Amino acid sequence: MTNAIRIIYTGLRPSLLKAADNVNELLATEEFYNNIACLNNFDLADASPQLIADLMRKASIDMTIDLYYAFNPIKNIDSYDDLADPSVIHMNIWKIDRPVASICNALIHSCVHAVNAYHNKYYFGHGDMSLKGKENTAPCKIGVLAEQMISKGMAAYIPFEHDILTSGVKPIKDYLKFD
Repeated sequence: MTNAIRIIYTGLRPSLLKAADNVNELLATEEFYNNIACLNNFDLADASPQLIADLMRKASIDMTIDLYYAFNPIKNIDSYDDLADPSVIHMNIWKIDRPVASICNALIHSCVHAVNAYHNKYYFGHGDMSLKGKENTAPCKIGVLAEQMISKGMAAYIPFEHDILTSGVKPIKDYLKFD
C-alpha cells in the first residue's frame, strides 16, 4: 500500500526527523487503518471509525511541519490548528524535547484534523481547542493509537493542549532548516 498522507519536515531537529519518518512508515501500513476501523465510535463524530479510516487511507495530503515558539513556554501547549491551511502542522518548539512516539501522536492528531477539513461534510474533530475531556474524539484517540503502535505499546502518554492564537497575532517562527 502506498500512503497518500505524507509528513514533510525539512528542519534539522533529530526528534522531528525521526517522528516524521515513523509516521510516514505507519501511514504506509494497512494495519494502522485496520486498527482505526476496529475502534469504538468517537465522541463528537458523525462518521464511523471505518469511514474515517477509509478517508485517511484515500487522502492525498502533504503535511508540513512548521515550528514556532509559544508565548508561554511553561504551559503544556503542543501546537495550534491552522484553519486556513490544515496541511501545516504548527508545533511548539518548547515541547519537542519529548519521546518521539509522543511527537508522532501530535503529527497523526493533526493529520486527522486535515483529513476532516478536506471532508467537511463529516465531522470528527474535538470541538474547541481544549483537549480536556476529549480523549475519545477521533484526533485524540487515533493519535494515541499511533503513539502505541510506534512505541510498540511502551508509550507513556503525555496529554497536551492546543495553543489559542488571538486574531492578528503571529508566533515567532523557528527557521533552522535545510536549504
